[in-house]
Amino acid sequence: MYGVNGETLRKIYKYRLSGYTEWGGMSKTSYSHTPYVCFPENCGPNLSIDETALSKDELFTIVTNKDAHGGAGTLVAMLYGTKVSEIVAVLEEAIPAWRRLKVKEVTCDLSSAMMESVRISFPQAIITNDRFHVQQLFDEAMDDLRIDIRHQVRRDEATAQEMCREQGIEYVPIKARNGETWPQILVRTKRALMVSKEKWSVIQRQRMEILFENYPQIEQAYKVMQRLRNIFNEKVDHLKGGAMLMKWFTDVEALGREHFNTVVRTFKNNYKTIVNYFRSRATNASAESFNAKIKMFRNQLRGVSDPLFFIFRLCKLFA
Repeated sequence: MYGVNGETLRKIYKYRLSGYTEWGGMSKTSYSHTPYVCFPENCGPNLSIDETALSKDELFTIVTNKDAHGGAGTLVAMLYGTKVSEIVAVLEEAIPAWRRLKVKEVTCDLSSAMMESVRISFPQAIITNDRFHVQQLFDEAMDDLRIDIRHQVRRDEATAQEMCREQGIEYVPIKARNGETWPQILVRTKRALMVSKEKWSVIQRQRMEILFENYPQIEQAYKVMQRLRNIFNEKVDHLKGGAMLMKWFTDVEALGREHFNTVVRTFKNNYKTIVNYFRSRATNASAESFNAKIKMFRNQLRGVSDPLFFIFRLCKLFA
């Protein structure tokens, strides 16, 4: 609006037009006094649970309804904190038992706290771990391997530079056939390692061929990662999908590296909830999409100076 002071307009919207002054604010649980907002009427059979930060790394747990597809009716509950006791206290106090018993499936990441909260609050629901978080866990282990090799290459390069300096010889770094040094190749292949071969550009393909020729252990790990993606893309039931994952576990163990052994232990500990993906192929994409919208709003506002008003606006839009 031309000629209207922005700060004045903001105050008029907040205190006169939005209904914020009539809003009762966040409720608090009777026992732990955890602040929360909850809309039990939005509680459907298919839910997602995740965490997000609004400001100053203050974490909130958010429960969303998949069937609302990110529109009105999406927000089921939003509470301050991520502790199991806090989540359970809010969900059991704010959502009637008959509604919670009708929940059939809840998707989440590999957080043990989230899964325990779901088991207690929604006892009839199947817990499904998001396939993309499962893949990300292996991606991180593969990236740790790349970083370890890069550090070793830099140490070798520093040693060679010191030897050249002692002998009065000019140091010339070793370059691959594409003109890049080995540290450069190891840095620039990070993104390509996280995607399938079909998504590589011509330059990335050449760089990856050089990387695999000289570091076969990275190529082996990449092939194992591709097999995991292919397993999740298979249209099979949970029994066959589970059998395929068990075979994949042996492939990971054959790599013989601690980075991946930790991944296998995590997968085996959460085997049932990971395999549940093959029942309905549900992911936590709806929760991640909701978090992306929150981050977009936060960026538009250049931060959240008033968290309570921000939550009020989320409720108006998505509840």
